[in-house]
Amino acid sequence: MASPPPWKSPSDGAAARSSRAPDCSSACRSPPTPTTSRALELIVTEFSPQPAIATSILLYQRFFLLRTFRTFSILTTAQAALYLASKLSENPTKPRNIINTTLYLVRTPSPSPISPAETTQEYYVDEHTYHLHRTRLLSVETEILKALGYDTHTALPYALAVNYAQALDCLGKPLLGRVFGYLSDVLLSPSCVYLTHQPNALAAAALYLAARDEGVKLPEVWWEVFDVEREDLGFLVAGMRGVAEFVGVQKEKWRELGGLWEVEQVEEELRR
Repeated sequence: MASPPPWKSPSDGAAARSSRAPDCSSACRSPPTPTTSRALELIVTEFSPQPAIATSILLYQRFFLLRTFRTFSILTTAQAALYLASKLSENPTKPRNIINTTLYLVRTPSPSPISPAETTQEYYVDEHTYHLHRTRLLSVETEILKALGYDTHTALPYALAVNYAQALDCLGKPLLGRVFGYLSDVLLSPSCVYLTHQPNALAAAALYLAARDEGVKLPEVWWEVFDVEREDLGFLVAGMRGVAEFVGVQKEKWRELGGLWEVEQVEEELRR
């Protein structure tokens, strides 16, 4: 987070708790993104939801750079970011769809959009629960807009990556699939590179890795044509290659923590 961790204290007990804070913070920042992705896959099936997924993740990350996990529920913030991102897309969805889907994903051990678990009564959201979550969702949506100064613009690198591949005469489905894979994976980076680097640098780094994986030879220092510095390219390439390991570690931590979807769960974890 941008501000000093609020759990710092001179006492020995608090010092022990503060040693858990970075791990807790990383775990809180990462898990909602796979849930966000799966939620949109379940909600929207008629078109590619990747821009909406990326937008919701960036809104979520930007918000928690300015606010703390100890004040706002991770689950509700993820729901609100999804709802706001969907309204910015061509296919807005209803709060009910988001609430039903996210709660299903949280309650199901191994949810799969392709073959969902057997539906039982415990997966249904009753009207009281729905209205409670809807009220919280709309409230946090307002908080996100206020925190971001109502600036919801997100510049995504996907279209640029296609243009760069076309300009380099290497436009092909296998290569573009890898490019989009790298651009999607790096959304989970702990460095939040979508917030620190320009779309042209992200597109160039993903294209560099995809071309190497596919054995496509590109011209020397081609990235300079697209106004990308070597240092930025190297940093992003290293970051993209390390995301898979980071996500694997965070998944294990999330399982150990048992989920930190609500403020009370975060507080309890920090008190241990």
